[in-house]
Amino acid sequence: MALPASDACGARARLLLRACFGREADACASAPGRVNLIGDHIDYAGGPVLPMAIAARTHVAVARMTESSAASRDEFASEWSGDAGWMRYAQGVLIELRAAGIAVPPLALAVASDVPVGAGLSSSAALEVAVARAALAAASASLTPREIALLCQRAEHVHAGTPCGIMDQWCVAHADVDAADDPASASAAILLDCATLAWERVELPRGLPRELAIEVVDSGVRHALRDGGYAARRADVEEAARLLGVALLAELPRERWNEIDALPPRIARRARHVVRECARVREAVAALRARDIARFGALLFESHASLRDDFDVSTPELDAIVERARADGALGARMTGGGFGGSAVIARSA
Repeated sequence: MALPASDACGARARLLLRACFGREADACASAPGRVNLIGDHIDYAGGPVLPMAIAARTHVAVARMTESSAASRDEFASEWSGDAGWMRYAQGVLIELRAAGIAVPPLALAVASDVPVGAGLSSSAALEVAVARAALAAASASLTPREIALLCQRAEHVHAGTPCGIMDQWCVAHADVDAADDPASASAAILLDCATLAWERVELPRGLPRELAIEVVDSGVRHALRDGGYAARRADVEEAARLLGVALLAELPRERWNEIDALPPRIARRARHVVRECARVREAVAALRARDIARFGALLFESHASLRDDFDVSTPELDAIVERARADGALGARMTGGGFGGSAVIARSA
């Protein structure tokens, strides 16, 4: 009998630990990827976002290094043998855990994952949270999901060099609290206010006559948010907030939106996306709660146009997926994640 996908992935992590280090796992942990339904590039502006867990997971198996192993540092292995960049994320989490006073011993750590890297589905956050959970288990310690999310975000900022917002780590760290045992059957997204970290579940319409189906399509174009485009967009957003005299751009009230037109053209386009995307997220949540899946889908199309035209983070491949979905009668579609490649999310009537 074939193992469920998640169990098989966990078995791969344990086998990799044994093959690379000759040790059995002292602790294992996992975390899911996520898809953001709507609200990209507004988390670091303090806006609301609407992500949900996906079925694909990252698994981490760890073994404590003993004195007899003569090891005083962590050792790493993963299925991504050709790319050592992932180790910055894993090592960064271990460094931050120890800096927080948690006595994490030197570890041998093996990673297996079904979350595609560079597809806009939070492979880095899934890795970070899974590493944190496994290391905490090895140290017989615990942190709350909130503490794990904030620690992993700090690790990504400081050690991986990506100035990400909190959305990915928050959704991944909280998903298992709120989703079903099988994330593929989860019926709720997470509405997170990234300024206050207040959050709640938003149920997706289930059951006829207006059931919503969510589909994720990988464009095949890989992104690397640490390459600079993401940081440049964040800098533009922060410059817009500075010029408009607000701490966070999402705080700009609607009656002041006309002031955006006076900003330098590129900064104005970035700001226009942020304030309108914040409004779209709120309207999307209202549409889901009213079971108005047609309006929800229309907002996804609007969001994609904004990310393409005002934020310049889409690609021809992502645009083509969205237009094919429109032609096929989908309710809505948009790129998801940081952009510059990755995946699109499509809403259909089931």
